[in-house]
Amino acid sequence: MGLAGWLLGSAGAFAAAVALLWAFQERAIFPVRHAAVPPTAQGPWQVGEVELPGHGAVRFRYADGAGPVVLYFHGNASSTVAASGYAGFLLDAGLVAVLASYPGYSANPGAPSEAALQATAEAMEAWARARWPGRPLVAWGESIGTHPAAHLAGLGRADALVLDSPFTSVADAAAKHFPWVPGVRRLVRHRMDNLAALRAMPRRIPALVLVTAKDPVVPVVMGERIAAEVPGAEMLRSPLTAHPVAVFDGEVARAAAAWAKAVVSPLGLEPRTP
Repeated sequence: MGLAGWLLGSAGAFAAAVALLWAFQERAIFPVRHAAVPPTAQGPWQVGEVELPGHGAVRFRYADGAGPVVLYFHGNASSTVAASGYAGFLLDAGLVAVLASYPGYSANPGAPSEAALQATAEAMEAWARARWPGRPLVAWGESIGTHPAAHLAGLGRADALVLDSPFTSVADAAAKHFPWVPGVRRLVRHRMDNLAALRAMPRRIPALVLVTAKDPVVPVVMGERIAAEVPGAEMLRSPLTAHPVAVFDGEVARAAAAWAKAVVSPLGLEPRTP
């Protein structure tokens, strides 16, 4: 094969790779691994429902209690059902746990997207405020779930924030994973710019960033940058190589839950018998 043929072949392969990135990015960002497992009541977990225009009724699990409320946004490879298997540390800390779900996950109608995650966050925050009036609310996100959590904080609709293994933006993460694709940021349809959301926060709230010693999915430096840019943010670092922190490091997860309860409890709590 001559040089011209080699160049044409290389250009064709590159164009094909770019086309695949464009066409199949939803499958990478939202693998929807647990789509066929709907949430049901089990043990302390009850089932709630919010209506999302354009999607339908989104069902999720929650556990009642007498403490502050944690609105927990799971990662893209998890679900409200899967999260209830490892989120017991929230209940052990005396927190109400609302395990958000997304369109297309846990047998819910619709399809996940940046806009769908943001709409879910807003609807579930409103649901939780109505369900537990007067309770402080912590927006807690893991991995892809850090975006709806950051979105709420940017709107001034969270009283505290926990970001577990956060990315600065999906576009930034794509650039790290595909450095050989020029302009890869422009190919990303679901940008989920966490830094932009956090810079828009109308007020300062307690914030905690969780990172691992080495993260195989999201560069740790992204979490460090977020912690550095959010005023007053604290950081907890797990010694593990893992993603996200709370799924694999129970000690750090429990410490983060204790932090969340401590920082929001002085904000006011309306006693209620579950």
